[in-house]
Amino acid sequence: MKTLAFIDCPTGIAGDMCLGALVGAGVPLAYLQTHIAQLQLPEMVQLRATSVRKNGIAATKVDVLLPHETEEDVPHPPARHLQDIEKIITRAPLPERAIAWSLAIFCRLAEAEGAIHGIDPQQVHFHEVGATDAIVDIVGTCLGLDWLGIDELHCAPLPTGTGTVRAAHGRLPVPAPAVLKLMEMAQVPIYNAGLKGELVTPTGAAIATELATHFGEPPTMQLQKVGLGAGNKELPMPNILRLWLGQVANNVSAASSQTLGTASAIAHGHHDHAHSPAVTASHPSESCQPLSPTSNL
Repeated sequence: MKTLAFIDCPTGIAGDMCLGALVGAGVPLAYLQTHIAQLQLPEMVQLRATSVRKNGIAATKVDVLLPHETEEDVPHPPARHLQDIEKIITRAPLPERAIAWSLAIFCRLAEAEGAIHGIDPQQVHFHEVGATDAIVDIVGTCLGLDWLGIDELHCAPLPTGTGTVRAAHGRLPVPAPAVLKLMEMAQVPIYNAGLKGELVTPTGAAIATELATHFGEPPTMQLQKVGLGAGNKELPMPNILRLWLGQVANNVSAASSQTLGTASAIAHGHHDHAHSPAVTASHPSESCQPLSPTSNL
């Protein structure tokens, strides 16, 4: 049997929403906390999971708590290069798939930011996505997907949102340039959900476009569990990401997965997601080619 996951994101996707959905689906918070500590980040990071209600629907909210008492005490996020983030991830004794996926996500982000600013991906200064909480969101999401044993990830079309968002480079239109570039690179289906604000963050876009093998309707599977991850927004509909988990016989979606993975690879210039060579400890930053994961995700 193959374990499938489907990201249902009518109000968008962000790293903290992914973490909330994974914990809601059964990933132990203590497991994530233990492995995040192995990143040896400069600040002590504490994860907190709470049950909240969004328009009357209960969902799991996961917050990344940093040791700052007030907003004024919070320092500006460190402007890390891709190589700096790679070192943080590769030196940690994490599961191989979690390492490979995390590196691939940051590599994709570097390619998008490099294309926007007209510079080599190696020279990109990560601001928001290089901050501690963004690293925790991405690595934690990869840890959770690995813990659940996901073989194949599908995602719904991404809502665009409207308005502007404040970022390191000032106020930017929504979708933010990095998000729009990530959507273009993967050629994913998008739509206007009629909701104001930033719905898809760079972190969320990078997770979805790097790990999902297909964007569209839910895959055919025997549904086993649904995890609900809450966002920060108050919207006309619940700001919740739903992670559907199910299983299907290996031969049911294998051909479809290979075809869609190849299409994604052609669009982005990456290896097929279904290709599974052994993960090594090499640094993909030399050519910004992410390490291939060890499963079909």
